[in-house]
Amino acid sequence: MGKVIETDIAVTGAGLAGLSAAYRIAKNTDLKVDIFEKRPHQGGAVSNCPMGVMTVPPENLMKALEVTAEFTNHTGDLGVARTWFEYSALLPDLILNELGIEKESYVKSDVDTYGKQRGYGIGFPNGQHVGDYFFMKGHGKGHAAALINLKYRRKLEAMGAAFHFRTPIDEIIREKGKIVGAVAHEIEGGAQIQIKCKALIVTSGGFSGNKKMLKEELGLTYTDRHCIEGGDVRFIHFPNGQLTGDGQRAVWKIGGFKGGMTVTGPCDVNGPGEAGRNVPWLAKNQIRVLQEQPVLWVNEFGERFMNEEMSNQHMAIAGYISNFPKNCCYIIFDEDTVKRWGKRGVEEGYVYFIFRGKAIHDVASQMDAMITEGSTHVCHADTIREVCEKMGINEKGLRKTLEEYNSYCDRGEDLEFGKNPRYLRPVREESGHIYAMRVVLGGYMTMGGIRVNRRCEVLDTEKYPIPGLYSAGDIISGSIFGDPPRNGTGTLSQAVSTGMAAADYAADYVKEDCHEN
Repeated sequence: MGKVIETDIAVTGAGLAGLSAAYRIAKNTDLKVDIFEKRPHQGGAVSNCPMGVMTVPPENLMKALEVTAEFTNHTGDLGVARTWFEYSALLPDLILNELGIEKESYVKSDVDTYGKQRGYGIGFPNGQHVGDYFFMKGHGKGHAAALINLKYRRKLEAMGAAFHFRTPIDEIIREKGKIVGAVAHEIEGGAQIQIKCKALIVTSGGFSGNKKMLKEELGLTYTDRHCIEGGDVRFIHFPNGQLTGDGQRAVWKIGGFKGGMTVTGPCDVNGPGEAGRNVPWLAKNQIRVLQEQPVLWVNEFGERFMNEEMSNQHMAIAGYISNFPKNCCYIIFDEDTVKRWGKRGVEEGYVYFIFRGKAIHDVASQMDAMITEGSTHVCHADTIREVCEKMGINEKGLRKTLEEYNSYCDRGEDLEFGKNPRYLRPVREESGHIYAMRVVLGGYMTMGGIRVNRRCEVLDTEKYPIPGLYSAGDIISGSIFGDPPRNGTGTLSQAVSTGMAAADYAADYVKEDCHEN
């Protein structure tokens, strides 16, 4: 018989959601909690990255729910959203005071602006602008979330919580309908571990590192910065994230409901360009900045498909291009626009938090450097025909689009999608040069896979709660943002808040179950 661990509540995953759940249990109860993590350290997919936290003031809760309902077209579970928002009110005290993370700024939002401007200031959907924000200072090369994870671990160890690193949970044990344990294994040596617990909280994140699962569940082919195997999706979280869908598959195996799933976050121009292997969102060129710009965007048929003012709303772009045959779209601009960027800089509001840029210079040489390293996703040429041949865009379709679009630019009115005239930039061969970039699906991670109710209880295939099984974080995003949660994304706010909620409901369940027995 292998090793046996007995605990009250087991947590699988040591990211922001899992650590928040474990900390809440250890701090507020006398229950024993054990945390099981595949990697040799704490921290989830982008747990070194988030610098901003959203918190919903209690007096604005109803407005936040109203905006969220409209944002998800009433396909999300407002009960789960309410749980997130209610617990988010605890975040300033938890993060700034209890954990001692230094605040950089605090932004109070007028309730009348909810749903009317980009979430977190830029990049996120308007529908996620439903609260106040505070931004935190990192330390050294680490962002603030890395500090949160570190502080959590130190406090948990001091309170007697047990960490089991390099020990992923493979199976969940369900007897007579309720959860009674799990099976894990030690990566070093392969020893199997029998876990006896009264409740289990699944916070193991997504499956962006599982090529087979990406293909089976989302029909996507994984690629990396070198475009291995072609591919139509890549991720910008840490390369050693080891997110392989263990939690989803274990829950589905015991009859859990398969919730909506998607890829979410900034789409990307594939190919070499990162500053280093361990910081995949940092670029050594300005191509990422150009991708934000509201110039002409077309699909493979050469047709426009949106008001390009949406180019800095990353989840929207992912939703659009998911509908195209090759899961990609194209950004087209000419030499006159490049010269404008060099003199006047990029459009105000069209650079993302960590992709700062003002004046843009030597676009051709930047693309050439990527092409030399192997990228097939950028090109520049003297003619529309050459660009279409290199990018795989339908030339006839693009020329028809350019004829119409350029006429809108000339008259200062977009008659197709209503783009603000200030962003209307024509694309003409007579400018001297044409540039193109292929944008594929990409993001921070995959979202969803497990459906929960407002108490963070995991639902079965009949949509009834499974006694003793809870979940939180990215993995439950479909419950909040709809099925699939295309316009949703993982945030520190959601992960920490739902982690705390899952902890409270799991602790109540364990106490009630023990009392009944």
